[in-house]
Amino acid sequence: MLQIGKLSLEQPTVLAPMAGLTDRALRRLMDEIGGCGLLVSEMIAAEGLRRRNRRTMEMIADFKTRTPQFIQLFGADPEALAEAAAIVSAETAFAGIDLNMGCPVPKVVRSGAGAGLLQDLPRLAAVVAAVRRSTPLPLTVKVRLGFNKVNVLETTRIIAEQGADAVAVHFRLKSEGYTGNAHWELAAAVRDNLGIPLLGNGDIMTAAFALEKLQTVDGVLIGRGALANPFIFREIAGQTTSENDLGAYVRRLAALIEEHYPEKKRLGKLKAFTRFLVLSRPGSRSWKRRIFLSQDFGEARGFLEETFPCR
Repeated sequence: MLQIGKLSLEQPTVLAPMAGLTDRALRRLMDEIGGCGLLVSEMIAAEGLRRRNRRTMEMIADFKTRTPQFIQLFGADPEALAEAAAIVSAETAFAGIDLNMGCPVPKVVRSGAGAGLLQDLPRLAAVVAAVRRSTPLPLTVKVRLGFNKVNVLETTRIIAEQGADAVAVHFRLKSEGYTGNAHWELAAAVRDNLGIPLLGNGDIMTAAFALEKLQTVDGVLIGRGALANPFIFREIAGQTTSENDLGAYVRRLAALIEEHYPEKKRLGKLKAFTRFLVLSRPGSRSWKRRIFLSQDFGEARGFLEETFPCR
């Protein structure tokens, strides 16, 4: 069990926020599969939410789940983030808020948001404080080890002092992007420096690796590993799965994409979701080639159903 503010999670596992991926379709599917302690949305722009942008409001549309859901907000303006958090608290069913201070995408960083906040600690502190004042919901903050150099002890201390209920650390620098190995050796020092729960993120591709890292952090965030193995949360929770379950998974995934997206967007979504599913599996190169050369959603869907039959 993991405690984040007043919220008790049944499992110390989190579906990590991934831009364009942890959308309603994937979160619904992961909730149906079960085993995960918390689901986090894709990045939502605070400015878009405060202005009630049509696309933004579609992205945060409610749906019922058994698993608690947090919304991940990003931005650089404390006032905009506070206003967005207040809207979430008053008008949605999200169980909590996560602030993105780790996204390394240049466009986001140039705006001062995401990992850009790791270079401006006074603003970082102001953002957390403003959001904390604006909402009673559990509040988490996701950071990296630093921008070009490690300063995670300082940033996490500030975040805790400003009232966050937990900190999630992707154990890479912003400058490392997603390359090289995550620096999990720093987890113990960060945890010892905190008075709130520490969640760890980076390179968790198997249940065994997750269970090992749960010895040094209070919870784990899993992103790419959950796309490669959608049953990883069930496995961490000690539930059994089989390769045959993938047949049902790809069929339900395709159905949810069809439900949530217009025809012109379906093929791109299916390719994005299945990129990691075929990774490291026998014949993955030919699988990826066939999927990515598919000209329409029906063709790609048919190939996936052929590749992962229901038995």
